[in-house]
Formats: sequence, structure tokens, C-alpha cells
Amino acid sequence: MWKAVDDLLARGVTEGIFPGCAMAAGQGTRVLFTSVHGTLAQGDARGVTHTTRYDVGLLTEVMATVPLMLYALERGLVSLDDRLGRWLDDVPQDKREITLLHLLTHTSGMSASFLLSQEAESGRDALGALMRHPLSGSVGGKVRDSAMGFILLGFLLERVFGMPLDEAVKRFVTAPLRMPSTGYLPAGDDVAPAGGESEGAEWQAGQPQDGNARFLHGVAGHAGLFTDLEDIIRYASMLAGDGRNEEGVVFSYRSIHLATTERTRGLNEARGYGFRITKRSDPFLGHLWPSDGYGLADPASGSLIAVSPDDGFFVALLLNGHGTTDDRREITRMHKLLLNAAYAAFQHDEE
Repeated sequence: MWKAVDDLLARGVTEGIFPGCAMAAGQGTRVLFTSVHGTLAQGDARGVTHTTRYDVGLLTEVMATVPLMLYALERGLVSLDDRLGRWLDDVPQDKREITLLHLLTHTSGMSASFLLSQEAESGRDALGALMRHPLSGSVGGKVRDSAMGFILLGFLLERVFGMPLDEAVKRFVTAPLRMPSTGYLPAGDDVAPAGGESEGAEWQAGQPQDGNARFLHGVAGHAGLFTDLEDIIRYASMLAGDGRNEEGVVFSYRSIHLATTERTRGLNEARGYGFRITKRSDPFLGHLWPSDGYGLADPASGSLIAVSPDDGFFVALLLNGHGTTDDRREITRMHKLLLNAAYAAFQHDEE
């Protein structure tokens, strides 16, 4: 059954949906399947390996910002009910009721996205631009994906820890999880260039695809993180193990449960902290996955994490898709094909 998964990955490369890919599936700490296909970029002769680092885009939210917030929560540094004014100065009237929980669950009412380069004089003025930009809706009234909300969380966490975001992520997230290849602004040859945001856009190794992350010099709470297959396996395995890995407890079970179960009941979408929670009415992980499965995909690159908490099954996928509308549509379809085939292979293995 795993051959069907491998064949789908190979087909994605041969059909030009993405130039290369790296995928893993497992249960808890057991890795059941890994595969790499293709090259680092279109027209590049260098093949993908297990140590090729990919720009994971929005997965930065759940691989850097959310775990850093959980670290702060477990050590009594923050309350999720804290309003912005506890950590930031000169919060405008329309944003004074926004809490950390609102930002984590995309219910802050903040705009989905806007170009910081058009509203801030420099990276130093980015926080001011976030404060000045009007809300798109009421606070707590609706789930609206907001990259800007996670950028704001990144700035806030710098205040909490008293250090730059990339340093805090390295010290309190990737180092304890033994993820040495995960971080911002990677150097070296084995880095897959980010796919262009439009036809003909230049692919740049080591620079994030997201324009706001680039404006913030590559380090942001919503995007900019790079990782390789070995590291993302360790992270997804920890989630599937309810906060534990081979060395012991990384995060408490309760922290992982809070982050990965629905916190937006009664609203328009089911969300945890950053993660989407699948429902039968919205089987975004594929029709074979259980209704409490959770995950997140980067719509531009196609990289993805998915976890089934009942049985501890996980899938991690690293891609550098082209980022055009048609390619994103094909990658979204490929996600469901891969996740269905992977879950079926896992269940066949258990029988």
C-alpha cells in the first residue's frame, strides 16, 4: 500500500506540480514510511535528500510561534487571556480587547494579510503598521485566517522572552526537540529554493517566499522557517505522542491537547492554536481521516503536517510548489490523495 503513496509523489514530480518533495509517515515514535523525489528546483540537477531544507511558510505558525507560546504558558510567563496592552505599548482602541487566545485561534478580527512594505517605513515600523491597520471584523466574532495576527504574536513573544524571535525559537523550541536543521535564513547548498509567487518569479534559496517575512529580514511569527525531513519527523512525532518523544516529555499532554483540539466552538471554522481541526463537513485532510484529525498546510509551497490523535498516526510533507493559483489547486488535490493513501496504508499495516 505504501507504493501507492510513493507513486503519487513521483507523479507530482513528473507532472510538474512540484520539482521535488520529501515525505514521511509514522505512528508515535515509529517511522513507517519515508520518500524523497525530484530535484531542488526546476532545471536543477541536484536531487532532494533527507537533509534538504524547505521553506515551510505558514507551518512556521505551528512549528515555531505556537510551541514558543506553549513554552511561555507552561512556565507561567503568559496567560492566554492577556490583552495586547499587557505586553505592547500604545495599543489603539479597536485592538484593546484582543487577547493572546484570539491571535492563536485566528479570531482577533485582524486583517488576513497586507503588505507591510506599503504601510511601514522599515522593519522597525512593522509593529506600528500592525497597530495602525484597521481590523477586518469584530474581536472574537469569526475565524479569519490572519497571517498578520501571527506576525503580531512574533513581536509579542520577543517582549515576553526579551530576545529576538529567531533566538527564542532556537533556544526554547528547536534545541530541546533536537531539530538542528530547523531555523530562519538557512545557508548552504542543500536548500530548496522557494517557489515563485507568480509566473516567472525568481526562486531564491534561503530566502522565504512570503513577502512580509522578507520585509522582516526573514524572521517572522507567520512564515520564514526552514526545516528538513528528519526534523519535521521529530516535530510531528512529538505531536502524535501528546508532547513526548524518545527522551521524555517535551510539552505536557494538556498543552498539546489545548493546541490541537477545537477552541472555536460555535464559530464558522474549527481551530486549535494555529491548527485546523478536520470535521466531516470539512474533510480537508482527506475523506479517510478521522474527524478529530488536525493539521496545517502552507498554501504557497504545499508543505503540510497532519496528525490523527486517536491512533498517533502522522504525515509530514515538504514541497516547494510554484505558488500560482492553478498549481495551488493541484497541490491541494494532491494533499487529499496522499493523505488518503497514507492513512489506508497505515491501517492495512495494522491488520
